[in-house]
Amino acid sequence: MAGNAPSDRHSLQERASYFPAESDTAPARLVSSPEKAVENIARYQSEIEDALFGTELKRRMKRVNAWYAARSGDGSWLFAPSKYVGYSQNTAAAYLSESGERDGRKTERVLADWFHVVSADSRRGSELAAALQRFMEAHGHSGPKRDARICVLREVLEELDEAPEAHGRIRVDPEICGGRPHVRGTRVRVSDILQLMAAGVSPPEILADYPYLEEADLRAALSWGAAASEHRIVHAA
Repeated sequence: MAGNAPSDRHSLQERASYFPAESDTAPARLVSSPEKAVENIARYQSEIEDALFGTELKRRMKRVNAWYAARSGDGSWLFAPSKYVGYSQNTAAAYLSESGERDGRKTERVLADWFHVVSADSRRGSELAAALQRFMEAHGHSGPKRDARICVLREVLEELDEAPEAHGRIRVDPEICGGRPHVRGTRVRVSDILQLMAAGVSPPEILADYPYLEEADLRAALSWGAAASEHRIVHAA
């Protein structure tokens, strides 16, 4: 990359000129595994905050028809558009470029091998819709495009549905603890309990400090953590 990076006052075309055009590099390739797709979701989180391309990435959020979601390490949902997620080692420069082939129909076909469209009428769909709404509002939009789809790895949906949340002890509510899993009727997050146990605090000590918890709540938190550890976790930069 020659010279200094352009300032924010430059046009998108000028900014894109600081990166190799896709026609000058290898043709864009679709992702070959769900791990690569999840890596792209993580990368998108840092790129939307980038001084160079973040403004344009945020502006285009309103156009997105299909969002792909992954869990972060703290249990919250992260989102990225299909045309960003579906291309191998994607970057903001490539995503925003007008050259080359960036076809949402192609990305949706390949991502359908691993991801499932979540029904908007389901409990999980309501949770994801609320999380996406907060994500859009945090980046200057009133909400996502009407009828935008949300897709999640099939294995994640299966594992979370088998976790203790389905049995009532652990809940995920977008209005409580920022949408992070917590013990029902409290603001004690699953991650709080797991961190205490990892630090060597015994169950009786935890229950003494949190008298409104029950021993079954601690077991449920452990089971939730075990189930969540089995699926891919996104570590956003």
